[in-house]
Amino acid sequence: MSLGSWDPTAESAAGNIQIDSATLERLITYSREQQLSELEHLIASDERQLLAGLMKIDHSAWLSATEDLTEEQLLHLIRFFAVAENLPGWEAGASSPVIPLAKTLRQRGARLDKDLLRWLREVNNNRFLPYGPL
Repeated sequence: MSLGSWDPTAESAAGNIQIDSATLERLITYSREQQLSELEHLIASDERQLLAGLMKIDHSAWLSATEDLTEEQLLHLIRFFAVAENLPGWEAGASSPVIPLAKTLRQRGARLDKDLLRWLREVNNNRFLPYGPL
């Protein structure tokens, strides 16, 4: 584990972060290329601090931003955010993007399989994943 430096300007910028397709595709690629265990090294410290703002974006924004994504892309984003939540400053609890992403899949009639549910519990201690507060 490495210690980063805290930048108060990055924290305020993280609060204003928007969901864009280029960022989503990059996050999907980390999962697709099985690089999730290397996130702390792949994403620069200052960018990690900025991207941490994605964890606090309202669920309705996630639902609309991901409506055109395929089921495969949604699954990769679920994997990315489940692992990314272990990064310092990325803790999300009930505001985790995994929750609206899983909801989108359910609305499409797709279910998270048992292997993925088991994997989510192995890589993340967030008790709200994947379905949110019940």
